[in-house]
Amino acid sequence: MTVNFLFVANDKYASNLGICTFSVMYNMCHAMEKVRCFILDCGITEENKARLRRQAAGFENAEIIFYNIEQKLKEVVPKVPVRWNPAIYGRLFLTELLPLYEGLERLIYLDCDVLMDRPVTELFTMPLEGKCIAGVADSECLQRKRALGIEPDKPYINSGVMVIDTARWVELDASARVIACINSFPEQLFYPDQDAINYVLHDEIMLLEPKYNMLWMICDRDVPIMLKYSEDYAYNAEQTYYALYHGSIYHYAGHDMWSIYGITPVHSRILDKYIGLSDWRDKKRRFGSVRNFILWLMVETKRLLIGEGRLTDRRMRENAD
Repeated sequence: MTVNFLFVANDKYASNLGICTFSVMYNMCHAMEKVRCFILDCGITEENKARLRRQAAGFENAEIIFYNIEQKLKEVVPKVPVRWNPAIYGRLFLTELLPLYEGLERLIYLDCDVLMDRPVTELFTMPLEGKCIAGVADSECLQRKRALGIEPDKPYINSGVMVIDTARWVELDASARVIACINSFPEQLFYPDQDAINYVLHDEIMLLEPKYNMLWMICDRDVPIMLKYSEDYAYNAEQTYYALYHGSIYHYAGHDMWSIYGITPVHSRILDKYIGLSDWRDKKRRFGSVRNFILWLMVETKRLLIGEGRLTDRRMRENAD
């Protein structure tokens, strides 16, 4: 069986993309006949593309395919605040690939700031119940649904991991409708692409277990506290703890993954593993912002004073397979 993953990146996130695609191939190539990684290229340098191809060549049944959308993206970039990197809209060009390649009935879209740590073969065979996409509920469900006017009983997913039925996506003209939605009321969209996908496709979404998109922010605080203050979070404590310690996909949510390093123990361990294995092991860490440095400093101080790291190690052993 051939499985197909979709990514979007420009050169700013090439290192994230490198370690992300490595984690996918590392976990999927032994389980599948062929693994194809389609990259909608928003301006990746030839040097980094060569590095990505070289890394993929280390897996005999992996293929990495670039499709340049840089100029097309410039022509249709939605009218949104400039703080967002235009590459976030790249996934809306997934329909460009469909006439060119066979077997794209189902795509798994991954943000390039995620790491896979277990195979997800079941996502390619599970029924989607007639829905267009499947994803994991976001931790800010209630807040975003209220802002967008989405009915309380409808899902609101984090769009960093999506299982996509491409035929249904085309049938619904989803790409054009999402762009039109963003341009209609950009001031109401805090996460422009994610908000618009949820608004347009609110009847076309199936929820996945949280293990398929474990956000680093949930790991940054005790799960009971998070559940107490996230009124509309779709999962209970047992599901959340299981996802934290037995996750299939871990999400660094909008960050250069190296800037999160050391802030959350579980995600840092996963990152450490794939940095050491991938072709990006030589990259130097950076905090990305003063806020991230302060967070890291606070966490390190806490570990030194009360042994928080040892507590996490014990939890991980207790929850081991």
